[in-house]
Amino acid sequence: MFSRSLPAPIRHVRGGASRLAYGLLLGVLSAAALLLAAGADPGARAAGLRLWALAGAGVFAVAPPNVLFPDPNVSMLQRLNWSPPRLLRYQARRLGPLVLLAAVPAVLVAYGDPGSPLQHLGMKTVALGQGLLLIGGTALDSFVHFATLGARSQAWHEGRSGQWYARAVEEQGQGISLPRGLVPALFATTRCFAVGVGVVVATAAAAANGLHGLAWAPGALLVGWAGVRLWRSRAAYDRHFYHTTAFYAEVMGGGTVAATDREPVPYDALYWVPARWRPAAWASIRQLDRRLPLGRLVAVAHLGLWLFCIRGGAPAFITGYLTLVFTGQVAACAVLGTPSAAPRPFQRALQSVGDWIGTRTFVNLRWFGPHMGSLALVVLFGDAYGWAWVGTWAAVHVGLSAAAATAVTLATEGSVRSAA
Repeated sequence: MFSRSLPAPIRHVRGGASRLAYGLLLGVLSAAALLLAAGADPGARAAGLRLWALAGAGVFAVAPPNVLFPDPNVSMLQRLNWSPPRLLRYQARRLGPLVLLAAVPAVLVAYGDPGSPLQHLGMKTVALGQGLLLIGGTALDSFVHFATLGARSQAWHEGRSGQWYARAVEEQGQGISLPRGLVPALFATTRCFAVGVGVVVATAAAAANGLHGLAWAPGALLVGWAGVRLWRSRAAYDRHFYHTTAFYAEVMGGGTVAATDREPVPYDALYWVPARWRPAAWASIRQLDRRLPLGRLVAVAHLGLWLFCIRGGAPAFITGYLTLVFTGQVAACAVLGTPSAAPRPFQRALQSVGDWIGTRTFVNLRWFGPHMGSLALVVLFGDAYGWAWVGTWAAVHVGLSAAAATAVTLATEGSVRSAA
């Protein structure tokens, strides 16, 4: 049995809210890939895959240090004393969902062809292979570069390296407003993106000049180069892992520069909530924000709506999609009915059941403005829908907000009243 002093078991995914956000983002990107690639010829699909690989290069140039460091399980890993290869596999798995987020839409861009799914399979497969090679190469190159950056960043942080940068800052007043140890990470971001742009452009140039065999070379060379660097670091990967994660933990979380959380919603920002329910609504919104990144989910959902409308999605599909989005958003208030967020006797002592229904209705209406603003943009920049459509969905959202608030409250505070 594990000692009680050991931390919680290792988790590669942060929790249900993160999984939900990830699934929604993957779904939106996949649907957008299908819509944008529908009816495209093989040449357009190949060009689209190269553009997608270029976007992936930008993501992989920024995301690895945010995804990988500081590692939340480092205390457990030190106790388990895993071998360097096992640490390498563990950290590669943590980056896996990000790679999947780039690879799945690429497959759909290549093969998503409802009109003629079996035509030009060879050309589609070649385009997909080159695209995945570019995506995999940029991901692997960024992974190796950032995973072994700890020693270099520490040297900059302590002043043992980067003296030219220090002189530029002191003598000319030039420089970036960052802790000195994070400057190599910023340079690494630029370097990784430049490499990604280079291989994508080289692939496109080879394909444009009819050198289809040579078009495989840039991606293959990048994968091979990154693979050799990773293999050389494999035997001492534990040193790289612990050095890099310790540096990021020091700089980003309580060392020289303390990490700051997002500011909670100010009480004065809830001026639109009736004064009777405002204190409880403010506390409820803070509870919900701690548990669920609802703003990000709403933003991703409306990004999907705009893409579907741009592609001329059928009104029935748009209606179903908006119903799903609105229902999911108001259903999130069920989080406020859990015992950890709302101990039932305590909640019942604060307000009546009717007051809690009103409170949670306004908590759900928090996103009414962004929802309607997004629908208004659809009306302004398109001709498929009018302002009556926005008004209808406004009424639907208000009704769903009240219905969800009533259901959650009757299942929580309402049960306390009936039991009494």
